[in-house]
Amino acid sequence: MAKETVSKNSNLLIMSLAGALVLLMIYAVIDHYLLTPRIAYVNTGKLLVGFSESAKVDRELKSENDKWQNQIKQLEDSLQLVMNQMSKEYDKAPVARKKELQDMLSSRNQQINNFRQANIRNMEKIRLDKMQSVFDKANVFMTEYGKKHNYGIILGTVTGGSILYGDEGKYDITDDIIKGLNERYK
Repeated sequence: MAKETVSKNSNLLIMSLAGALVLLMIYAVIDHYLLTPRIAYVNTGKLLVGFSESAKVDRELKSENDKWQNQIKQLEDSLQLVMNQMSKEYDKAPVARKKELQDMLSSRNQQINNFRQANIRNMEKIRLDKMQSVFDKANVFMTEYGKKHNYGIILGTVTGGSILYGDEGKYDITDDIIKGLNERYK
């Protein structure tokens, strides 16, 4: 009977340990999948290079910049012609005419500088406006992607940013995001 009691107690102990182990495993699974948020990151520089919409915006901006550069070149060429003409007249001109020529040259230079500054501001505004559309599309997609794949947090890296290291194989979802964005916005 004592041997039978020891055997029953051993069986109870084994069953208790097995039950505790099962509970510990269940807790570990719950902790991992439910309590600990899934975290990933996206390399935003790589995303902007790989997302076709961003490349499209870059081409549009380059086209706008080329037009602007041609206009500046025409203005500078015109200024050079005026300067060449003025240099012929300048030495022989009376003092009043010299002053008039200098003022005219100064005014032309100022016009070109104003045009240059206005176009720089204009290009920056166009760039910001067009890139905002790219950012909006990427953000909407990443929100949907995060929900679909049960991510608690998706971080973005930037050069000199706050994510200094992340296991690319485990946490970097940049390639998946680029692929999904390009499929959606063909």
